[in-house]
Amino acid sequence: MAHTRRAFDASRARHRLWLVWILFCCVFSHGALAATPSDDAPENGHVTWQTDLDAPADLQPLLDKYLDLSRFKRLGHDHIARSELQRLIAATPSQVRGLLETEGYFDSTARVEILPTPSDPAPAVPHLYLKVHVTPGPISRVAAFHLDVQGALAERAALPTAANVDPDAVEIAPSVLMVRLHDKWALQPNHTFTQASWSDAKAALIALLRAEGYTHAAWKSTLAQIDPINHQAMLTLVLDSGPLYRIGRISVNGLEHVNYDGIFPLFTFGEGEPLREKPLLDFQDRLVKTTLFETVGVTFNPDANHPESVPITINLRERALHQTTVGLGYSDNAGPRITFEHLHQRFANQPWQGKTKVQWGRTEQLISLDLTSHPVLGPFRNLLSGALSQTEAGGLVITNERVRVGRTQDSERIERLFYLEWLRATTRPTYGTSLTDDSTSATLNYQWVWRNLDHPILPTQGVGLSAEAGIGRSFHTLTDSGYFSRGTLRVTGYYPLGDSWYGQGRIQLGQVFSPIPSTSVPYTLLFRAGGDESIRGYAYQSLGPQALDGTAIGGHVLGTTSFEIAHPFTRNTPAWWWAAFYDAGQAAANWAAFKPDKGYGLGVRWRSPVGPLRIDLAWAERLERLRLHFSIGITF
Repeated sequence: MAHTRRAFDASRARHRLWLVWILFCCVFSHGALAATPSDDAPENGHVTWQTDLDAPADLQPLLDKYLDLSRFKRLGHDHIARSELQRLIAATPSQVRGLLETEGYFDSTARVEILPTPSDPAPAVPHLYLKVHVTPGPISRVAAFHLDVQGALAERAALPTAANVDPDAVEIAPSVLMVRLHDKWALQPNHTFTQASWSDAKAALIALLRAEGYTHAAWKSTLAQIDPINHQAMLTLVLDSGPLYRIGRISVNGLEHVNYDGIFPLFTFGEGEPLREKPLLDFQDRLVKTTLFETVGVTFNPDANHPESVPITINLRERALHQTTVGLGYSDNAGPRITFEHLHQRFANQPWQGKTKVQWGRTEQLISLDLTSHPVLGPFRNLLSGALSQTEAGGLVITNERVRVGRTQDSERIERLFYLEWLRATTRPTYGTSLTDDSTSATLNYQWVWRNLDHPILPTQGVGLSAEAGIGRSFHTLTDSGYFSRGTLRVTGYYPLGDSWYGQGRIQLGQVFSPIPSTSVPYTLLFRAGGDESIRGYAYQSLGPQALDGTAIGGHVLGTTSFEIAHPFTRNTPAWWWAAFYDAGQAAANWAAFKPDKGYGLGVRWRSPVGPLRIDLAWAERLERLRLHFSIGITF
């Protein structure tokens, strides 16, 4: 019996051990499953989302560009773990506050509303609609600013004679410069305070000081204290001007064919003057425009221990003494052509550039010699030129003989040309031999060109203006000789219209005046219209008065205008544009007889490195005919 109880007890003990083991396994298995949730669990599964900004329109681009909720999706992530999305949502209010503070809003609030997107049937991956509500609050404005200028400028301004400076001198009086610094500070009281305006205002004062010779000017301290309750900014700044640097010894390297006398008139600075950046850049630009030099470099190394004398080194590399160019071209005006040019940098061993040009085309032939002196005091450049040309246009063969003597003067935006000209022009019918006109004139002329463009070759914004006036006397073998005057004006404007659209407009006027209406004027000085740079749809110089036999004669008045809009074909081809244009105008004997012709059409533009190439298909309204035009470059 005792043996049986022990066996039962042993059997019961084994069953208990098995039960404990089964329970342990169940508990362990349940714990392991709980520790490894399914990817399909709602709280950790993936979702898709859409973000909508409820914010002022002017702030939406900033928020859309930098908020993580928007940026994450723009990177190509269509799905996101729910936990990661919750992290982005939680971070959004602080991100909004940080972004809006850069725009002057220091009391902004933001909240994210999560809305499910109803759909039937339900999508495999849940989609959430997130609406970010933004209240920017009042914008902060500058309450006051305090600017403390230290360094050499402040010390010089404190001297009794600081303001006693010649108003025509290149150096600004220290006291005047101090006032200018305070006046130029952009964040004046009541001005909106933003991070961009704060940075720009500080950079502007540093640039002003460095432009006046304080090359090492720097901010010693800047502080913007923001009062978010009253929405005000208190600005405190300390500006260290550093020493005033002055120009010391000037050395020029690299002159061979060009004498020092040829660059001396171009200097815009001298020893002892403040080391200012603009005169150095202007001088460098003048050297480049002479076309005498391949490269131009102006270097200096300010030494804080010797600010009173900074050496300036001018490194030049001259162009080759002889330069020859052969070119092939085509235009609607002259057809195919070949051009040969030779440039001598020291013609006949004299300080003159000599340019010889020979051009042979289907309807235009030319041979010319232009002599231009190296720069002389002014600075000016003297010129002497002669040309012989023959052109077929308007049913005529026009032969020109020309001699000019004058001088030019170029500045940053303005080109001036004064010259005396002797001109002889003869005309005959294209298929005839007898002369219909043979006129000679002697005139005194002035040309003026002004440009304010964002790019010298490929402008998209700005204005170019060209004007010419002349007075002289004509001599004719067939009709009356006498005095006459001539004037022309051409204005071209470029305007960006937004969203990659660009506009261009042109107006050109001209008139020849003479006391006696029958006074003969050389054909070349009269006006004709039609062609690439005039009225598209019509042949070159085909518009204007006509003689009884149908041959062209020159008009005494000219008026043309053009309007064009253009847009890139695609965002990936910014250099290729399509364009639509409308031209109108005419050349006539007088304004009473002026009846404009019209041409319009479509074209293609290639903004090449050497200038815009244009191909236009134009409809001539009066002729009811299409004409293809081809040209390159811009005209002023």
